[in-house]
Amino acid sequence: MKNNLISFHKVMSYELDSWGHVNNAIYLNYLEKARNDFMTQKGLNFKKFSEWEVFPVLSRSIIEYKKPAFADDELIINGHISNYTAASFTLQYSITKKDTNIIIAEAETFHVFVNKKNRPTRIPEEFMEKFIKPKLSDSFGE
Repeated sequence: MKNNLISFHKVMSYELDSWGHVNNAIYLNYLEKARNDFMTQKGLNFKKFSEWEVFPVLSRSIIEYKKPAFADDELIINGHISNYTAASFTLQYSITKKDTNIIIAEAETFHVFVNKKNRPTRIPEEFMEKFIKPKLSDSFGE
């Protein structure tokens, strides 16, 4: 996976399950935090969605768990845009342990922009130009 976007996270004790490793459901929170970090890196924030009156909603997520993460592990979440249409985009992620560079999970999330009536709508041009198009061209430029 080409590392176009990056986010960092330190595992907290409250994210652990009874077996002492990160609960599988917590990884969705990690992906959400990473998406927020990715948007910030491109000069975007959630206020923009209110201005545009359209919002990206998560329509599907896939997570493949490879190795466990534990309290105090420092994680690196790399991501890139792998596909898009006029109303949707796909993000791919790789989550690694900072100290060992071991991949602990790989994921993919699918997002659809919707309007206030919850109907699919076109991705705003500013979002497309700042977030999607540059990352897609970088991903395929290898």
